[in-house]
Amino acid sequence: MNALEQHIKNIRVIDGHEHLIPQRDRQKMQGGFFDLLHYLSSDMITAGLNPSFFDKNNDMSEEEKAKAFLEYWNKTKNTTYAQMLRWSVEDLYQMDDWSVKGILALNERIKEASQDPDLYRKVLNEKSGIDLAFTLIFTTNVDFEYFRPVMWIDETFKIRTLQDILTIEKKSGHHIYDLEDYLPAIDSMFERYVKEQMVAIKIGIAYWRTLKVEKPTKHEASTVFNQIKRNHLGEGISQKEAKPFQDYIIHHLIQLAIEYDMPIQIHTGHQEPSVASNGNLVTNSKVTDLVPLLLEYRQAKFVLLHGGYPYFNEYLSVVKNFPNVYADLSWCYILSPTATKTLMSQMIEMVPQSKIIGFGGDYSQVEGTYAHLKLARKVVTEVLTDKVKNGDMRQQEAFEFAQMIFRNNLIDLYQLNLQPTTTES
Repeated sequence: MNALEQHIKNIRVIDGHEHLIPQRDRQKMQGGFFDLLHYLSSDMITAGLNPSFFDKNNDMSEEEKAKAFLEYWNKTKNTTYAQMLRWSVEDLYQMDDWSVKGILALNERIKEASQDPDLYRKVLNEKSGIDLAFTLIFTTNVDFEYFRPVMWIDETFKIRTLQDILTIEKKSGHHIYDLEDYLPAIDSMFERYVKEQMVAIKIGIAYWRTLKVEKPTKHEASTVFNQIKRNHLGEGISQKEAKPFQDYIIHHLIQLAIEYDMPIQIHTGHQEPSVASNGNLVTNSKVTDLVPLLLEYRQAKFVLLHGGYPYFNEYLSVVKNFPNVYADLSWCYILSPTATKTLMSQMIEMVPQSKIIGFGGDYSQVEGTYAHLKLARKVVTEVLTDKVKNGDMRQQEAFEFAQMIFRNNLIDLYQLNLQPTTTES
């Protein structure tokens, strides 16, 4: 192991984007092998597996599940999603028997590990080298020993029925009769999340509509809101009808984020078939559609997630040109390590290194995060080794770059009370 590889391996990482559930929930669910599939489920579905396989309430026995899994494992084991599953169970659970018998035995070992109160410490802190992770699980009630919450904020503007408004009314504790009541209600929710140590908001609209945000007037938003309020029989309005209200609230939330100096994470690029609700219209996720917002809110901190894949070049141009925009490589390495190596190499040439967030596992279970970070360190090591070998960077500069993207930039951007890494440390 050369000096650069060893240095990157030793960096204590801050993980910028996860969906990791609290350890108490992992214990309650008695999580086993089939709960670790996560992203691989998308590959298996696109390879032909019936999505009902992943339904918690299906009546398949574990042996039947193991047989079905192996049938589709043989169709998908070439993908990086599959490689991450393999790495995680082989490294953490000594898996060496990819048969029905082996899968069932592994399932029991993982169930046993799920009851270990030290599981997260062992996998996240010790095995992965992660000091802190940001997790989005739709609550601020996280394990603060390991996590800080990111809150998905779409629920405040994904409003098309009266029931949607009543949900916000309940969550905010405000009576809501019109738009003038609605704005203080979501303000109070935002303020509460800040007090509960939220580190960022997440806008995920690309999964269910376009990233294009117009500039409607308050009157236009109020008209839509009143239309929804009149629908007492459960009927909803169309997405086209709702968009002026949605766009108005998105502007309001960005202004709130500026007031609280809160970074705004935005999903860009690829969408998973297992979660996409828009027919997987990846064209809804083009980062260039955000340019009007980026121009208007120069005081905001926009963190554009997932490298914009497959729109890499547009993504790089936007991140390079806007001081208020940060690149975030969460999810990228497991989408394609080859593509991410290209993206990283170009990013080093184009984007100030202080604007790059180098890792977010984006998994629901810690085993996936472990494998993803192992891959991320490998990819970054390979890219930086090539840069040093070609004379584009000095080795000391490569050390500093890795420290910044894996730890120090997150401390600065998210204002964390943690110590930065130096070459000496």
